[in-house]
Amino acid sequence: MATTPTTRVTELARSSRLDIDTATYPTVVYQQLMGVEEAKLLEELRTEDDEVYDDTGAMREEVTGYAWRIEAKIAWSTNLAGTAIDAVQAFLRSQFKALRTSAAGNAEFGIRWYHRDGLDDGNSHEGRVYVKSWAPSGGKGRETIDIVLQGQGQITDITNPAGSLTPTVTSIAPTSGSTAGSDQVVGIYGQHYMPNGVAAVTAVEFGTDDAIDYTVVSDSHIVAIPPAVAASTVQVRVTTTAGASTDTAADDYTYA
Repeated sequence: MATTPTTRVTELARSSRLDIDTATYPTVVYQQLMGVEEAKLLEELRTEDDEVYDDTGAMREEVTGYAWRIEAKIAWSTNLAGTAIDAVQAFLRSQFKALRTSAAGNAEFGIRWYHRDGLDDGNSHEGRVYVKSWAPSGGKGRETIDIVLQGQGQITDITNPAGSLTPTVTSIAPTSGSTAGSDQVVGIYGQHYMPNGVAAVTAVEFGTDDAIDYTVVSDSHIVAIPPAVAASTVQVRVTTTAGASTDTAADDYTYA
């Protein structure tokens, strides 16, 4: 008798990716939060008691809204030299301290939550949060931090950013420099520069001219030295084995 073929594959844990927007609004610079050991998105309906006499003692509630948050445990991490804390983790720490030590408003920032392999699983979201809780582990062994990112306002469904491996450029810093070019290092931020940990960038261009040099820092960050170009505004374009980034206002670089 023939065996029945398998028609499904169980999703393994740790399939979700969390990106943090480390830029000052309205600039957007999403960078992946590394060192995540546990993370879960909690969405909860907010209710109020709606029981009346006719319910004869049975409970009844009315949904009046919802709340959401992300609870995560991260391995507190440094660079290879041990001289600096991971930049995104340091950003989260600074956001929490800003609220703890001063009247800095809610210190909100953007986050994205999605399936890291590009699967359209209906769980790709974007929203704004603040760091509500920061709890170092203490004790023996490596240090971990339990954090709560409390949602502020709506959480929005988005198209999974990892669904296509075509690179994107969502911002650059600085956005201008001299016509000499080589006197300025430019940070290029976006996605799909190092999918699955493998650098895929084949070219970085300022207009029609190649960058003098560039380094792929991470999947979302490149540093480049621009070429000399006459006074003008040009597109910064990143090309990988999957294609080239499309032209948007976010990738404009001005030579002056």
